[in-house]
Amino acid sequence: MKYTYEQYETCYYLNRLLPYLKTFKSIRQDLIGIAKNIHKEFVPGLPEVNPYDGDKERQKVLPQIEGALGKYGAVYPKLTPSKQQQNISYLVNLFQLNAQEESIVRFLGAVQDNELLERCLNEVHTDLEEKEETLTVLAGCHHMGFPILNENAPLRRFGILCMPHFRSGFKLTSWAQGFIHTLHKNDAARYKAIVGDSLNEQDELTGKDFLYVEAAHLALRLMKQAKHHKGFNILLYGDPGTGKTSFAKVMAKAAKLNLYPVGVCNCGEEEKNYRLQQFYRKQFLLKNVKNACLLFDEGEDMFSSLETRTSKMEINNLLENNEVPVIWTTNKIHRMDPAFIRRFTLAVYFNEPPVSVRQKIWNKYLTENKIRCVKEDTLMLAKKYQVPPSMIAGAARAARMAKGDLNTVKDHLSFMRQAMQGGYKKPEENNMLLEFEPELLNTDINLDRLTQQIAQLGKLNFSLCLYGASGTGKSAYARYLAEQLNLEIMHCRASDLISPYVGKTEQNIARAFAQAKENKAMLIFDEADSFLRDRSTAMHSWEISSVNEMLTWMESHPYPFICTTNLMDTLDPASLRRFSFKVKYDFLTPRQVVLAFSFFFRVMIQEKDVADLDKLTPGDFALVKNKAEILGHDHDFYALKEMLETEQKLKHNAYGSGIGFRAN
Repeated sequence: MKYTYEQYETCYYLNRLLPYLKTFKSIRQDLIGIAKNIHKEFVPGLPEVNPYDGDKERQKVLPQIEGALGKYGAVYPKLTPSKQQQNISYLVNLFQLNAQEESIVRFLGAVQDNELLERCLNEVHTDLEEKEETLTVLAGCHHMGFPILNENAPLRRFGILCMPHFRSGFKLTSWAQGFIHTLHKNDAARYKAIVGDSLNEQDELTGKDFLYVEAAHLALRLMKQAKHHKGFNILLYGDPGTGKTSFAKVMAKAAKLNLYPVGVCNCGEEEKNYRLQQFYRKQFLLKNVKNACLLFDEGEDMFSSLETRTSKMEINNLLENNEVPVIWTTNKIHRMDPAFIRRFTLAVYFNEPPVSVRQKIWNKYLTENKIRCVKEDTLMLAKKYQVPPSMIAGAARAARMAKGDLNTVKDHLSFMRQAMQGGYKKPEENNMLLEFEPELLNTDINLDRLTQQIAQLGKLNFSLCLYGASGTGKSAYARYLAEQLNLEIMHCRASDLISPYVGKTEQNIARAFAQAKENKAMLIFDEADSFLRDRSTAMHSWEISSVNEMLTWMESHPYPFICTTNLMDTLDPASLRRFSFKVKYDFLTPRQVVLAFSFFFRVMIQEKDVADLDKLTPGDFALVKNKAEILGHDHDFYALKEMLETEQKLKHNAYGSGIGFRAN
């Protein structure tokens, strides 16, 4: 009689397990149940046996069962291997597994695929197919203990076997199962399924585009020597989407290396070490490939024992002995133990790219997605939107899908930034305010003369503290000065820097100064009293550390930075010593009030008409102008004066806007 592949396979493994099965008292009953599952034809003339019959009746049947298992099991190795068995053979040869390891993989694969074998094994009350002893008996090494099943042995190190839960038994991992059950065209397809494609797609960015990254040049030089050194690892860290992965591709290309990614895990909670195992697999397979390196993107999970259940010693060893160069990226370097960081060949910090690079990125993604634009468009977008490349790419793709244009791109960015800010939408700059009037500033230093002097000297390592009542024109002058010096502006509000997370405020401050330095931009801190508050009044340690961070950067920053505040008395005394100039802003003088009436309302008056208006600011006039236009009183002196008097009386509630500008 001709039997199926599955039946022969069942007999083969049950026959190999017989010596082990016979050690159990329940073996007679188990074997009878197994025989019934296999089919009576395996043992011709096998009588019906009641499990409750005595030993004498069962003794007649057991030898026939054992004989049948031996006879038909011997046929199995001679059969033509199935596609799954061919895949297992390739896996065994590729990872150089020994005979014992091969036996275990083939058995676990058979248990998973062979319902008949699984049903027969279920007759054995001790769940033999899941016990370490069973696996080692099949491997022929049961007198050696279980070293081939240790975590550091190839079967588990390369992610072929796993134990989902403590003492629940071993099984093939999701990755191994997927590989074994995939129909691969040939060995080349099998190899590609394990190693994956290299990240060799074309990218417009080159090493020159990363000159704003301080360590970029050194990283590129080191990468060219990577294959000659064991334990070569470069860490790229910074905020998400700041170009770390793009630079990794640039580094690999410069060193003439193919970059292979270590992928993400989609295998569920039971296989936490999936990426680590994939890392070991690719290290093993690529170590003799001359032009290969690895990219471990978002590597913070590797360095968290909560994620990988990996010892510190193993991670240290991994970083010191990897034979294939690795580029790591992380968004959360604060989660990494300093002991790990010390073992990297180099660590490179990334922040948002400068305008020139952002413009090139804008051009790349808009062109790819066939969004019409000219050079002026990309420059405007680069200046207005300080967003990572990933958001630029997403906005361009969305506009293409929606069959939109540049306005669609802007809308998409606005919606995405709002979502990333927890639903909060930052106010846009008021584009109605176009012309600055220095004569409306009442300061203790002649700012017009100071501006001319700074512009003539070309001196950029200076700082200003502009303080005084709200609406007096502090931020307006800062923007005006940047325009006169032809400098890009980096405008930081307290909400941009202060974070509820420990250490994050300090990181935000450091990032702002570093980015301003790289962009050669003027840094403007509004509401500086929020992060320069007198440390003697601090209630928490983080309040002191954030001020310390600010003071440190103020001391060494080589480009202009300006702080504005309405609460000068609350600033830390040490901060005051670090400002080149401290400029006090006061309310408008009578002469300036007359000028303001002309400037904002085109109404000509004399000083005696407004002698009682002594606590007004340019911001008050901008506010009243808007109100007067709505009411139709923008040229009515008495109505205007009455509204200004109201603002003066309610000075403690006034939040002037549009300071020092003329509206069209």
